[in-house]
Amino acid sequence: MPTFTVTTTLDGHALNEAGRLIGLRWDPGATTIGLRDRMLIEDDADAIGRPEGAEEGSWFERLTPGLRIRKELVLSDARCHGAQLTWCGREPDDNSVPLQLSVNGFAITRPATKHAHPQCRHYYTSDWASSTFDNWFVVALPPDALREGTNTIEMWVDEASDGVWEIMIAADSERPRGAAPPRPPVGRSARSRDAGATWSRSGLGQFDRIDGEYCVRLNVQQHAAVGRFLSAPIDLSGSEGIAHCRVVRSAVDWNIDGPGQVDIQVRFGESPVEEGDGWSSWVSADDAAGEWSHPRGRWMQFAATMSTKDPRVSPCLRGLRIVSEIETGASPQRPRLVRLHNGEVTRSSVAYTWEDPERLQDLRSRFDLDCVVKGATTEFERMLRLLHWSYRIPLGQLNPYGWRYDDLPQLESEADGSIRLLGPYDGPRRQGHCLYCNLTLIAALLSFGYPARWVNISTKHTYGHEVTEVWSNDFDKWVFLDATRDYYMTDPETGMPLSLSEIGERVAEILPRPVTWDQPIPHLLPSGVSPDNVRIAYRTPPHGGSVFADGADHDLLMIGHLQMPLRNDFVTRPQPVPWRVSSNWGSGEFYCWSSPMFPPKLEYDHHTDRWQDWEPPLNRTRLVLSETQKPAILQVDADTVTPWSDGFEVCFEEDPWTHRQVVRWEWPLHEGQNRMRVRSKNRMGVTGPESEAVVWWTNGPGPVRPEG
Repeated sequence: MPTFTVTTTLDGHALNEAGRLIGLRWDPGATTIGLRDRMLIEDDADAIGRPEGAEEGSWFERLTPGLRIRKELVLSDARCHGAQLTWCGREPDDNSVPLQLSVNGFAITRPATKHAHPQCRHYYTSDWASSTFDNWFVVALPPDALREGTNTIEMWVDEASDGVWEIMIAADSERPRGAAPPRPPVGRSARSRDAGATWSRSGLGQFDRIDGEYCVRLNVQQHAAVGRFLSAPIDLSGSEGIAHCRVVRSAVDWNIDGPGQVDIQVRFGESPVEEGDGWSSWVSADDAAGEWSHPRGRWMQFAATMSTKDPRVSPCLRGLRIVSEIETGASPQRPRLVRLHNGEVTRSSVAYTWEDPERLQDLRSRFDLDCVVKGATTEFERMLRLLHWSYRIPLGQLNPYGWRYDDLPQLESEADGSIRLLGPYDGPRRQGHCLYCNLTLIAALLSFGYPARWVNISTKHTYGHEVTEVWSNDFDKWVFLDATRDYYMTDPETGMPLSLSEIGERVAEILPRPVTWDQPIPHLLPSGVSPDNVRIAYRTPPHGGSVFADGADHDLLMIGHLQMPLRNDFVTRPQPVPWRVSSNWGSGEFYCWSSPMFPPKLEYDHHTDRWQDWEPPLNRTRLVLSETQKPAILQVDADTVTPWSDGFEVCFEEDPWTHRQVVRWEWPLHEGQNRMRVRSKNRMGVTGPESEAVVWWTNGPGPVRPEG
C-alpha cells in the first residue's frame, strides 16, 4: 500500500489550548508551560468563618497591649523569590495604631492603613460598604525572613488602646464540616497575655472559648515541586476529512528546557475519545523523544510530569514535533466529505461535581416549575422564567453549616390556592440574602438538566455578591444571571448575554492599572462605572424598573475576581460548606478566576487564568469519520463533555432521531449525498447543539461529489 509522511508540530500555544494543566501554569510571555509559581501555606481554610453557636465577635482575637498571638506555618523548602504574609482581620474606623509583627525574629511594623495605604479605604472606613467587614491584610516579606520547617509569626500592638486590631480565628470545631475528608486540628496557634512570657494554645478569642487557628497565611513565590500536563488526543494522520490509514511508524521529539525534570508517557488509541475503548497502556519516552512502530491506532496522547528540587526554578515545555509514516489504501470509491459542522470539545483541568438532577425532581414538582416554564419557546426563555420565579418565591434560611437547597424556597399559598409569589417590590432588589435566591435559581435550573453554578464576585474593595452562571445551549456559552435583581448583562451591539469573565474583561478596559489588595477598584475608578464606559447593557427586568434604584452600577465594581466552589451537589452532600455565610471568603473550597488586570488574590490557593478551565464548553459534540474495510460503511467516533450524559441522538437524512449510548457506531452510506446529524443528550432530556456531517459516495465510475 502507498505511504506518505505527516509532520505535526505543536507549539506551546497549541498545547495550552487543548491540554490540561495540573499544578502547572501557562506563561504567555515565554509561550511555555511550567510549574505553578505561587504556593499558599495555610492550615485554617477548612474552618474559616463564624463557628456554629458562637457569640458575635467571639471568633476574633482583639489585640490589646500585653496580648500577643503566635502562628506557626511549616515550609518544606524556604527558597523563594518573595513572599507575602496575609491575614484575615478587622481594623476599626479611623485607626491610628500600628500593628507590630515578627516573622522568625524579623521585625515589621505595619502602620495604620490610613497612613500606610490611605487609598484602601475599605480597611478603615465604611465609605465603600454599609458596615465594617473583615478583610485580608498583606505585608511583603523578604525571602530571607523565611526558613525551612516551622516559621513563627507573632502579632501585637504597643500603644494603649482597646481593640485596635482583630485577627480572625478558624475554630477546630468547624473542621469536620469544612473539608472532605476532614482534616484534624494542627495546634499551631497560641496566645500570650504577658507579652510573650507564657503561651496557651486553647481558649482563644475575645471570650476565651475558641480552640483553633489564627487565619494567618503565607503566599510564597516559589514553584510547586511537581505538576502534570495531559495533552488532548493528537491525530497522527493529519487527516482533515475522512481518514482511512494506518500508522506504520511515529517518531516524537518534545521541546523541553530549563532546570528540573520532565518525564514523558505516551499511549496510542483507535479513537479520539479519551474515555473510550481501544487505547494502549501508557509507556515511557526516554530523553524527551521516542519512536514507535505499528502503534495501536492513529491517535496519540501524552502526559508530561514536571518536577523540580529547587522551588526557584522550573522546567519548561515548549512544544513537540511528530513525524509519522502513514499507510493508506486509496480507492476511487472512497467517500468524500462535503461538509462537516463540528463542535469543539475541550476538557477542563479541574473536575466539577454536579448535583444529580433527579435529586431535585421533588422541588420541581412541589413548586410546579413545569407550569412556570410552560409556553416558553426557547431554552433561554425557560431559564429566564426560572430566574423570575427565583426572584419572587418566598425564601427560608440556609443552614450555614449544612447547605440544602430544600431549606430555601418556601411553598406558600394565596387565597385562591395558587403558589404565592412576592412582589411587586418597592425597589429592584428582592428581600433576603443574595446567596439564597441564587442558590434557589441554581436548584431550579439543575432540576431541568441545565448546568448551573454559584459564583462569588468580590473584587478587592468591599463586600461580595453571590450570583449564578448557567451553560446556555442557545448561545453555546456560559451566561451570568442574578436572581437578586432579576437581570443579566448583554453586549449592547449584539444583544448576546455575557459571562462573568467577559464582563470582567470589559471592566478591565477602563482600568489604569491592575486591581490588587493595595489598589482597590474604587480607588482606580473614583468616578465609578456605567454601562456605557464598560460596553455592557442591562436586560430590563420584567418589573419594568431599573436594575439599581440609586443609578449606581454596584455589580460592575465587583466583577473581575471570581470565586466558586467546584461543586453544586448540596442535596447529595450538604458538607463540606464552602462558606459559613458570616465573614469574608477564604475557604479552600474555592476555585478562582484571575487575569492580567485582576491578578490572583493572595488568600486563595487555587487559581486559573485559562478560559478552558474556568468556562469549559459543555454539551457540544465532536465527530470524527474514518473509513472501514467496507467501502460503503464509515466509522463514527463521537466525543462530548456533557454533565449527566445519556449518550447521543443521531439522525440520518430526515429520519427520526434515534438514541445511542455508545461513542462509536457505523454509518452505512447510500449512493449520492448522505447526511448525519448528532447531538448530545443528558438524562433530563436536554440536548446540545447539533453537529452535522455530509458525505458523498458513489459505487463505481462517476463524480466523487456533486459539483458546487
